[in-house]
Amino acid sequence: MIFIPEEEYPRIQAVLPILCVDCLIIHENKCLLLRRTKEPAQGQYWFPGGRVLKNELIRDAATRKARDEVNLDCKYERTISIEETIFAQHGNMLFDIHTVNICCQLSVHNLDNLTIDESHDGYIWASIEQAKMLNLHKAVFSPIVKCFEQV
Repeated sequence: MIFIPEEEYPRIQAVLPILCVDCLIIHENKCLLLRRTKEPAQGQYWFPGGRVLKNELIRDAATRKARDEVNLDCKYERTISIEETIFAQHGNMLFDIHTVNICCQLSVHNLDNLTIDESHDGYIWASIEQAKMLNLHKAVFSPIVKCFEQV
């Protein structure tokens, strides 16, 4: 895999959409949502996830991000949807952020090691009913509905 040097990433983000994976981790008919501490979507619940690296398969990116952000070894099940976000520049953001998000359903059997990374300050396991009450961004809510409708 090829990594973008940290100092170059903001320049790329300013001019190109970023390909990301969102990890819809399911356990006992609930999905894991993390509260973000950074923009974009600071303070909102979102899936674990992030950018796909050059030469990295989508399924590998999803399982890597689950490991990195919540310390869980997950199994890729399927792709649920492709979502798109455009966050207008505000607060401490230097420019608009445009992402293309491939939402992947993952399963997990052991939650003993669940810990969240420094980009998040809380998490919940939400049922579809609870998700409906959370005022989630469409890019989060839509895949949840698609996933649970097919269960």
